[in-house]
Parts: sequence; structure tokens; C-alpha cells
Amino acid sequence: MSSLVTRARSGLVGLAGQAVRFAALGLANTLVTGAIFYLLALALPASLAYTIAFGLGIGFTVAVTPRFVFRVQPPARKRAAYALWYVLVYFIGLGLVFLLDDVLLAARGQVVVITIVTTAGLSFLGGRVVLSADPRG
Repeated sequence: MSSLVTRARSGLVGLAGQAVRFAALGLANTLVTGAIFYLLALALPASLAYTIAFGLGIGFTVAVTPRFVFRVQPPARKRAAYALWYVLVYFIGLGLVFLLDDVLLAARGQVVVITIVTTAGLSFLGGRVVLSADPRG
């Protein structure tokens, strides 16, 4: 039983470390791409602004997240899978932008914040599943 408790604690510590590193890296990426999204959305349709901003963040994220956040050097196929996950997250976010902006007519700030919070959570989940050597910690 004690080894089970030790493994559980170790898993939580590993998850916490990953979450903190993801938050730090994601904060920098999100602040930059979120500002780009917001500024572009003042002059462009929200969906186009979101597409441009998200696209700018994908390359950086796919290149840096595996090693910095999850402490792994994944093979190319895992990086490709993570990039594909990001594309899926992009489409989920785009659908959310459409729903909030075009259907619900939410305020621009609400569209940006809700979309960022949703896509950030999905991005972390995908990274844990796709990139972690052991997704449990």
C-alpha cells in the first residue's frame, strides 16, 4: 500500500511540475498570441484574427513544449501527432469563436478570454497524452 501512495504522490508532483511549466510557457505564448488576436479582431473578422494568431503560436509551441514542459524529446511522429492535436484544438476554438461572436454576440473581450481558456486546457491535455513518457506523471 505504501508504494501505491508513493507512486500517487510522485505522479501528483510530476503533474504539478508539468502544469507549472505549461502555464509559464503558455502564459508567454498566450499573452503574445492573445494580444495579436485581440488587435487583429479590431480590424478583421474574429475568425480570421483567431486563425492568424493561433497559427503563429503553433510552431513555437510544438517546438518548445515537449522538452520544456514534459521533459521529453519525442520522435517526429509524436511531434506530428501533437501538431495535429493543435490543429484539432484550433478548429474547436474556431467553432467557439463563431458561437460566441456570431451567434451569441458576446463582447470581444469575452470571446477572446473564453476561447483562450478553453483551448489552453485542451492543449495541456493533449500534451500530457501525446508527449508525456508516462501521462500519469
